Amino acid sequence: MIVALGSMNPAKIEGVRRAFTMFFPSVEVRPIDPAAVSKAQPRGLDEMTEGATARARFALSQVDGDFGVGVEAGIFTIGEVYFDNQIAAIADGSGRVTLGHSAGYSLPREAMERLFAAGEELERWAEKVSGVYGVGDKGGLIHYLTNGKVSRADLTEQCVVTALVPWLHRDVYNF
Repeated sequence: MIVALGSMNPAKIEGVRRAFTMFFPSVEVRPIDPAAVSKAQPRGLDEMTEGATARARFALSQVDGDFGVGVEAGIFTIGEVYFDNQIAAIADGSGRVTLGHSAGYSLPREAMERLFAAGEELERWAEKVSGVYGVGDKGGLIHYLTNGKVSRADLTEQCVVTALVPWLHRDVYNF
């Protein structure tokens, strides 16, 4: 099985590989640079979903694969609480797209409000807090905040597994 991935991020590549190999015996993940469809710092579940879907469709248009996958991390709010979350979109050649989420975790409200007021991305704040340059391509902010117990690859794996559910149970989802 060939999986086209709309990302060059090593943590996302690893998470997608782990998710697909849970269910399929032979998987090749082909990462594609999504610069043509990427948007800086998605805010809200709609922007995150649009970004993940655009990445998945773009990747599949660039590679003759079985599935295209897009993973978009972003920030959304529930009331006054800010959360970081990842959304995965999985597309096939027919145009069908399924979605899944990772576990979300809260972010400090005051820091996020300052960040957005300054027009900065979460990555810059995460680098300052963690002391790790390029933290998003490594273990991610979650790795720092959980003292190394959960990584960005883990969150990617979660959202891709949940996006795979309809593909695994086509009878239930009427595919």
